[in-house]
Amino acid sequence: MLVLLVLYGLVSRWAPRQCKLLLVAASVFFYGFWIPKYLILLALSLAFNFMVSGGLEGQNAWARKRWLLWIGVGANLALIGYYKYLDLLIIGVNGLFELDFALQQIVLPIGISFFTFQQIGYLIDVAEGKTERPALLDYVFFIAFFPQLIAGPIVQQSHFLPQVHAKVKWRLRADHVGIGLALFSMGLFKKTVLADNAGRYSDAIFITAQQGTAPGTLDAWLAAVGYSFQIYFDFSGYSDMAAGLAFLWGFRMPLNFWSPYKAHNIIEFWRRWHISLSTFLRDYLYIRLGGNRHGFPRTMAALLATMLLGGLWHGAGLQFIVWGGLHGLFLVVNHCWRRLASGRHGEATGWRRWAGVLLTYTCVCVAWIYFRAVDLEQANQFVQAMLGQGAQESFTPTSRGLITFVWLYFLIAWFLPNSAQLFARHHVYLPNKVFGAAMERSALGFGYGFSAGWAMLTALTFTIGWFAISNLSPFLYFQF
Repeated sequence: MLVLLVLYGLVSRWAPRQCKLLLVAASVFFYGFWIPKYLILLALSLAFNFMVSGGLEGQNAWARKRWLLWIGVGANLALIGYYKYLDLLIIGVNGLFELDFALQQIVLPIGISFFTFQQIGYLIDVAEGKTERPALLDYVFFIAFFPQLIAGPIVQQSHFLPQVHAKVKWRLRADHVGIGLALFSMGLFKKTVLADNAGRYSDAIFITAQQGTAPGTLDAWLAAVGYSFQIYFDFSGYSDMAAGLAFLWGFRMPLNFWSPYKAHNIIEFWRRWHISLSTFLRDYLYIRLGGNRHGFPRTMAALLATMLLGGLWHGAGLQFIVWGGLHGLFLVVNHCWRRLASGRHGEATGWRRWAGVLLTYTCVCVAWIYFRAVDLEQANQFVQAMLGQGAQESFTPTSRGLITFVWLYFLIAWFLPNSAQLFARHHVYLPNKVFGAAMERSALGFGYGFSAGWAMLTALTFTIGWFAISNLSPFLYFQF
């Protein structure tokens, strides 16, 4: 990264028009650094979708567009299906027809779900006239820009390319670099210090169960709570790092994370968690399934189907489908409750709001078991233990270690401002309709500033986060 900053500084001074090309080359290099052969896959995917979009733009007959769009979307889904779900299909066929096809054990190309979904959204937007086909270099930049290529956020062309076209001076700005590094450092600290430490404890309980030792009730709950904070700070940390890196170069990413454990119902949770994915599923799947245009029963069916497919998107296992189904069921119950209680209660405040927060967190925490478990059998084992049907209570040393500091995670998640609030005055993120007012209020309050105190805090968080890398585990969303 330091080398790229130096190169960018030189190029922006002597050949500023080539800065975009340099960032594209850097993005390709960073992606190929993982597994070089998958650069070919990325290049083919980019070329295919760019060519298909050429036939979707303009005033072509809708019948032709529709078939071409189906081909484009189908090819993208087939690509994900091959790499993510072929072995699941083989297992199903073997079990159904008593066959013995060998599993392929295909290595999943990093980021494939994200850059494929982003291109599916692009094709649909071009076909519907919501966006125009860009120049080839702009298209590659839009898809492959390294801060968001690996694990999102899922960016729409209409949000990103106008920033590229409006960029006249490509030189680095000191304020952008300072803010970007501060946000990046905060994300690094969340990942290496908060997420990975919680993960070590929860992973130990899951691994012990996988080796044949059934968990007790307390161990199962602490494993779920530990994992809930591992994935919380893991994804929050990645979102901060991606937004910080993008802002360092002068680009704003969409808001992707807004204190989801503060949600007082499951509907609000999904407005706060992985916002770009929730938006994608709403715009390109839920609405296409009918949305809320055909009566309440069909709306709930569309919602449940969307969450089931969202669960399947996360992984090729029945446990992910159950996870998506649980969240779909939670959402249906939430909407039914709202429908039944309409007009009887005002906005939840005080103890009612906190009761909602606790109930929502508990539901999310139980569902995370299916997200973390290696298979459906292990997930069910943990849920049964959480309900008091597990092994004789043991309260293992791992659980005792976790319980000594897990209260700090609740304190951070429930009572402290999130990263977007701390950096609100600097407009790091693209405008967000849902949280725009909250961002404006945060911009007037406590937050990051250009001062010696904040500089020291940034240096401290980066240093601690950097030295904690020795225990680094991959970002959880890299596997999707």
